[in-house]
Amino acid sequence: MGNIKLAIVIMLKSLLAFCLYGYSIHALADSPTVDSVTDSARHEVELIRDKDYKCVQCHKDSKDTLLGSHGEKAHKALGREVNCTECHNNISPDHREGAPIVTKYRSAQSMLGTDSELLTPESVLQANSECTDCHEPQSLQDSDWTHDVHAQNLTCSNCHDVHAKKSKVLALDKKERIKLCVDCHSDFNQLKEKE
Repeated sequence: MGNIKLAIVIMLKSLLAFCLYGYSIHALADSPTVDSVTDSARHEVELIRDKDYKCVQCHKDSKDTLLGSHGEKAHKALGREVNCTECHNNISPDHREGAPIVTKYRSAQSMLGTDSELLTPESVLQANSECTDCHEPQSLQDSDWTHDVHAQNLTCSNCHDVHAKKSKVLALDKKERIKLCVDCHSDFNQLKEKE
């Protein structure tokens, strides 16, 4: 008889526990705070992803200086933000270990005259093609005569550095631009005279 009483007590306690548990779930489901959580906004996922996140872990200032030269005007023209891989394509995971896969920009020229690397006119045009994909040659020619004169002789990075604190030529005043031309041409003329 003792076993039957014990079994009945255990069943009643279990039934009471299940009833209390069920009531508490029902009470929480009716509370207004839970209703606000079950709102449809809860299931909306907005992806906020910076395509340049991995790049700026090492190249911290590059994003800010890029925005200085390719800022609002470029964003309006393209309808989106300019990111690292648009110019530095072919970035591999191991480029930090010195792999030369990433596209780099350096001063180069097709004629002797300064310390810049010598390239053929075709190679200069190839090096500039990344820039002229966005900056159309006709608009560059219309904006400044120097683009037309130097098109096959110099890479864009001889005069333009989009990651400088104050981008070469892009942000230079007239006096500083003239100094850039004079400095380069004085080197060029001295080397020509030595020949």
